[in-house]
Amino acid sequence: MTVLHRTLPREASGMADSRHYAIETKALTKRFGKHVAVDNLTLRVPTGSVFAFLGRNGAGKTTTIRILLDLLNRTSGEASILGLDCVKDSLEIKRRIGYVAEGQKMYDWMKVDEIIWFCKGFYSDWDDAFAAELKHKLELPGSRKIGEMSRGMQAKLALLLAMAYRPELLILDEPTAGLDVVVRRDFLEGVIELIQEQGRTVFFSSHIVHEVERVADWVGIIDKGKLIWCSPMEELKSSIKRLVLNFDEPPASFSAIPNVLTVESSGRQSEITVKDFSPQAVAAAKSLGPTDIRVEDLGLEDIFVALVGKSEE
Repeated sequence: MTVLHRTLPREASGMADSRHYAIETKALTKRFGKHVAVDNLTLRVPTGSVFAFLGRNGAGKTTTIRILLDLLNRTSGEASILGLDCVKDSLEIKRRIGYVAEGQKMYDWMKVDEIIWFCKGFYSDWDDAFAAELKHKLELPGSRKIGEMSRGMQAKLALLLAMAYRPELLILDEPTAGLDVVVRRDFLEGVIELIQEQGRTVFFSSHIVHEVERVADWVGIIDKGKLIWCSPMEELKSSIKRLVLNFDEPPASFSAIPNVLTVESSGRQSEITVKDFSPQAVAAAKSLGPTDIRVEDLGLEDIFVALVGKSEE
């Protein structure tokens, strides 16, 4: 399958006003020896968005986030958060953002109230009332030791610690990995509800695509280190459609249809997924002489598979 490269066209010439973007990278690259983990990544995350950064395991999501947080040196390119350079202004950035890592480690022997008190000392902007509100909303038991809590409860506690000082940007790296499906859904929806109340930006990575569709309004898709799509969720869904065609005699080729991503045929029926969907695609499909044709909307998971291919796992 040909990899689709798509960037933000509206600001193609030069770096845009950084006030409009919570995160911005330009030609960001990271190599580990001969392996290119992040490949010429140019990404813009609009301020105030809920931005899902999607890719299979090993696609480069965590590497990108670690570079943004100055936890890993970049090989080349530029990266900024809140208009600040990710290396030169690293300390200022950490003061203004919240971060929850996959499987975040905390002191198991501490109780919930103890670690809240402990972390409060690191932030001059810590909001006791908001921390108490989060603790109530997330149903966290103040007297429970962290090591005795479930992974879901620990993930909620990590979220509280990342939000109690009201960061301008919240970065979540695979925040629901290892949680069961019900906990994942409740966790993500709870996060988004809390953040939207504050009007802040959320940037979260995930390889579990179906859980993203309910909460994200922007989507970036990375595959083998390359950004292959970046747009609002609705633009993505309106651009990629499936044509379902029935034939008495299937054609030898579907090359007449523009921008084909995938073709799946079974008997007399063929399903063709296309990008940049338009009336011209339908007209081209009709020219092949089907007995019946219909256009189907796709969910995010089907779109993701069409763009990056089926899992190799």
